[in-house]
Amino acid sequence: MSLEPVTPMPSVHVRTATEHDIVFLTDVVIVATSAQNRLPADFDEHAWRARFTASTAAQVAAPGLEHGTTYVIEIQGERAGRLRVVRTPEFVEVAGIQLLPAHQGHGIGTHLIEQLVVEAHHAGLPARATVQHDNPRARALYERLGFVAIGDEGGETLLEAR
Repeated sequence: MSLEPVTPMPSVHVRTATEHDIVFLTDVVIVATSAQNRLPADFDEHAWRARFTASTAAQVAAPGLEHGTTYVIEIQGERAGRLRVVRTPEFVEVAGIQLLPAHQGHGIGTHLIEQLVVEAHHAGLPARATVQHDNPRARALYERLGFVAIGDEGGETLLEAR
């Protein structure tokens, strides 16, 4: 199998998140999920924000925690999304990617996922992704990029690039 080089997107930059990004990272997940009409009717935003902010703060304070790194996706210098990548000796996994609605549908998610597939391939590792069961749009994106379902983990489908 040979992979074509991923075409660069000069306006897209990914950087490691800092403590100054925690509120933004929380907001982007809520906004993206809400725009997809995926928030449950009984969604308790205050409680969810408290939990997500605490876990994101722990991730940001200790990059590499559980082998993961949380990134901010920037487009033309402006924060536009969140990316969480888990790198272990066994695989490279997209553990979460969200873009603000204005930046969706422009190939940015595809570009970033392709970069991670190439990274995994060069390391001789499988590329994986987890997708929540209620997110058919994300699952379709991964399947379009050659990922197939290999299992389920607590409300999420585990996919692997083939």
